[in-house]
Amino acid sequence: MKTSAELYIGKLEELFGEEDVIKKIDPSDGSSPVHVFFYYDLPEEGMLTVVTYGLSEGEFDEWKSAKPELILSLETQDESWGLAVAYFAAEFRGIKGFSYGDIFTLDTPIAKESEMTGFFTFATSILEKDDASIKLPDKTIQLVGMYPIYKEEVDLLKKIGIKEFWHKEEYNIYSTNRPNLARL
Repeated sequence: MKTSAELYIGKLEELFGEEDVIKKIDPSDGSSPVHVFFYYDLPEEGMLTVVTYGLSEGEFDEWKSAKPELILSLETQDESWGLAVAYFAAEFRGIKGFSYGDIFTLDTPIAKESEMTGFFTFATSILEKDDASIKLPDKTIQLVGMYPIYKEEVDLLKKIGIKEFWHKEEYNIYSTNRPNLARL
């Protein structure tokens, strides 16, 4: 009988094909690692999609019907973005809910190609709603999208909310170098 992790990986292969690279992040508290699966040229050539496994191994009071894992798709080939997503999953597992609108930031840029320092969570942009929910024998995993933001955009996002932020004309969910909306 397959483990939940093996079944999850099987579902990822159904959705995305075989991963190109798998890396892991060990959390500072010594608990189990978070693995991150890298898919190059997905959903389109020149893009990178990453998906975590390990966040859902934690416990959080708000996780009633499903537990999150993270997904990110960007116009980049820089693995720093995926490693940052896995880092946040590893460090905030059991501490934050990874609910829509949660914000995660660093003091420095995530990657050399951009000045963005963090992410906010929202629905995944590359999967249909049914595909973003993965039922396993011991839990249901909900893939939650991560979207990069500039440091100055944190206050703007809190002020206007995800819906208005998301629908700003200059906002491009896949760009690592889109305009900083807080400066427009």
